[in-house]
Amino acid sequence: MRIFSTLFVLLVVLATLVVLFVFSGIYNVAAVEPDPAVVSWLLATMRDQSVAKRSKEITPPPLTDPKLAQAGLREYHSMCFGCHGAPGHELSEIAQGLNPKPPKLDAEDVQAGSDAELYWVVKNGLRMTGMPAFGPTHEDKELWSIVAFLRRLPKLKPQEYDAMVEAAGLQKGEEEHEHHHAHEHGLGEEEEGTQPPHEHEHGPNEAEE
Repeated sequence: MRIFSTLFVLLVVLATLVVLFVFSGIYNVAAVEPDPAVVSWLLATMRDQSVAKRSKEITPPPLTDPKLAQAGLREYHSMCFGCHGAPGHELSEIAQGLNPKPPKLDAEDVQAGSDAELYWVVKNGLRMTGMPAFGPTHEDKELWSIVAFLRRLPKLKPQEYDAMVEAAGLQKGEEEHEHHHAHEHGLGEEEEGTQPPHEHEHGPNEAEE
């Protein structure tokens, strides 16, 4: 009986400490503040185990069709490029400000995941990260095409990726960023209908100097 009483007291004390910690504001939620190593390990381990458990019943379709990977390029470039970059392209300013930072998808630890695990993450997203769920807005075939393209990423050279983007008629990431940057700072207004100020024109009764 004493053991149960002791355990109950310990649980009450622990719960009280947790509540005090939550409402104290001590924990820094700033994205620029890195998590302690033990917290990063715990979160990463919990994530990996959760994804592995929920994806083990998924049976991937064949992903070797070049047309499937080509379709995946379009999805990747429009939805994934901004955060994960691509061969020859660094992470964007948005990606560099995220915590945890989005991984390069041609990295060894990402490619070590199974096709089913990659599909599950693309479909369902990941909490407490910047990874959204694309399942609500995309069909399964589109999601699998992304996985098919991801498997090609480690073998692509920068010029090959750019050539595929150009062949697909997609806008390069840098051009998109520069276009957005120009609008933020009011550049290129003349092209959008704003004319430069006119010089003063003399009236009929004014003498020219």
